Amino acid sequence: MSTYHNAVSDKLVLFLDSDTSIYQIYSKDNQLKYQLNHYDNSSFPEELSAAIFSSTYLQLVNSKFTLCPLVEEKIDLFFQLNHGTGIDFLTAQNGTFKIGYEKPKSFDLLTQKLVNTIIATDIELLFEYTSKKTHSHALYFYEHQGVLSLVAWKDDLFVLSNRYSIANADELFYFVMLVIEQLEIPIQKIYVECIASQDKYEEYKSLFKNYLPSFQQSNFIDMKSNEDSSKILSHFFAQCVL
Repeated sequence: MSTYHNAVSDKLVLFLDSDTSIYQIYSKDNQLKYQLNHYDNSSFPEELSAAIFSSTYLQLVNSKFTLCPLVEEKIDLFFQLNHGTGIDFLTAQNGTFKIGYEKPKSFDLLTQKLVNTIIATDIELLFEYTSKKTHSHALYFYEHQGVLSLVAWKDDLFVLSNRYSIANADELFYFVMLVIEQLEIPIQKIYVECIASQDKYEEYKSLFKNYLPSFQQSNFIDMKSNEDSSKILSHFFAQCVL
């Protein structure tokens, strides 16, 4: 994938976290054609400067966020209560909630370079993915750069999305079980799914084996067992929109 040859039918999916941009380009039949890891979020890759895409998706991962009900006119107070003042943030909404999310430093640069960009946070994408599932009681999670992100459902209703700073797998276990306990989701009925490499999935499965009867790995994941979370998540979220 060292050289990219542009076709106007190509689709660009850009995965953006605090320090890495992963540019994934898919052909019209949704096959990965080219991938570029770009570690300077203050610039745009020269290799793609003249490229034209049929669809462009910007996916923001691990950003600070706050949700509020649709009936609320403004999300500003909710965001400030959770994250304080002085943080530049953007807003969006779907049919279930409004979301305020931290504006990336490279946001203006990217939206100037890209055309007709569809922007979504990882939380919105994870919500859409889980809303298509058929489990009445469920929890879905992933870990990236020391942050655990999760979405929970109870009685077919979306009840929580949150992030937790963690240092190790034991802390991940603690917060997952804490959420289940605090939301009073029945252990024997809950479906739990992680988005992780095969190695991580096996580690988590061992941790939870005496506590959760149903623990699965996302079936979107088809990679080497030791892939890092950036590659795993960039692939997963790309599949959410293709």
